[in-house]
Amino acid sequence: MDDFLEFAAGVLGVQRGTLTPQTEYGSLAEWDSVMHLRLVMETEARYGTSIPLAAVPQLRKLADFAPYINPKDNS
Repeated sequence: MDDFLEFAAGVLGVQRGTLTPQTEYGSLAEWDSVMHLRLVMETEARYGTSIPLAAVPQLRKLADFAPYINPKDNS
């Protein structure tokens, strides 16, 4: 998760220390709807995963990305 938080900070353009797994969508001015979609798409590209369109609205916290960045941890 630490790698993902560092990655998400880069995508969102914020300092790594401002993010935790519990950081929620909309809690930062930088994490708006456009950046949410960008974070989803860049996560798919970086981690070689596919996030179903129906799951995108359910990604409310950074921790919610865990099943897509660590699929073996959630089997």
